[in-house]
Amino acid sequence: MSSTSPPVADSVLSTTRTRMLRADRGALLTYFFMLTYASLNPFFGWRWPEAFVLFSWPKYVIAFDVVLNVAAYAPLGAMLAALLRHSARLAAYRMTHDAQIWWLTVAASAGVSFGFELLQAFLPGRVSSFVDLLANTGGAAVGAALVLAAPGRLLIGSWRRLRQKHFSPSDDTGWGLILLGCWIFAQLNPAIPFFEAGHIANPFDAVNAHPYNPLVLLPQAVGITLNVCGFVLFVALLMHPGRNVTLHVLLLLAAGLVIKIAMAALMLKAPQMIDWMAPARVIGLTAGLILATYFARFSYRWRAFCATLFVFAGGLMAKLTSIYGAFDETLRLFNWPHGQLVNFTSLTRWMHETWPLVTVIFLAWLFVTHHDPD
Repeated sequence: MSSTSPPVADSVLSTTRTRMLRADRGALLTYFFMLTYASLNPFFGWRWPEAFVLFSWPKYVIAFDVVLNVAAYAPLGAMLAALLRHSARLAAYRMTHDAQIWWLTVAASAGVSFGFELLQAFLPGRVSSFVDLLANTGGAAVGAALVLAAPGRLLIGSWRRLRQKHFSPSDDTGWGLILLGCWIFAQLNPAIPFFEAGHIANPFDAVNAHPYNPLVLLPQAVGITLNVCGFVLFVALLMHPGRNVTLHVLLLLAAGLVIKIAMAALMLKAPQMIDWMAPARVIGLTAGLILATYFARFSYRWRAFCATLFVFAGGLMAKLTSIYGAFDETLRLFNWPHGQLVNFTSLTRWMHETWPLVTVIFLAWLFVTHHDPD
């Protein structure tokens, strides 16, 4: 008996590590796509530049842009260093293994930043900047150093233990957590209403001034109800069977709500903050939670089926009932004196709009590939 236990334990540990590495690669790829969108948006109007100014020092250096570029590449450096540390096999040099990982991460991140800055020279409205390249590289270096240091390794270990304790050990859980992280990131845009599409208000629409109008209230409330129910079932599919799903869902919804309110107070004009939590959103949130308590009792596979239907129907209803205006009208809702507003709003709105489609595909995959025991 004792002779077979170590190989079994090693097999379990190897399987768990393989699952986490797959999710880590997925998270890194997702973040790379986000950087690509933020760096090359709007992706049209390509032309040959009159001059390459990448290696010339700009006349003005804006502190906010420097800090933002450092913050944007710190997660890239952290994720890349963590992935390399657990998967890369490097030759023995005079420097330590972690030092090699740090240099590889910095070099790779600098290459990514250089490529984006070079491509920006071919886009009108985007400016290549040597300061941005330095800030991006510095941010990746800081992120990698934090992960490779002892406190960073302890934090990663704590996260992995927390994940094993609270979330399902299924191979697909990691991808679901990536989708959950994308949903939380999209909540940073306060102009996007909770579990709806479009933006919170259209100042040129007279109908929107009457939120209790049944023709406005009922369709929006139904759409939000479907979205909330689908989201709750989606989260329930990720949770460990022995955990309290209701508590975790309420904490996630509360976190999303707090993020919305905080960002609204920080970025939106005061009148828009008052109109942000409309009656349809309150009714939809309440009804969605009540509806989810019934479907949460189903088996795993049929919860995935119901979640697929609810997310699909809720996303479609949100498209039909939400307020869409010109992009410049959306920007007028903000009171933000700093730069990068266009990139921020377009990236978060794009993620919010595509999240239901990607989630429907993920949930359909769960329904097809998982079978409940007889």
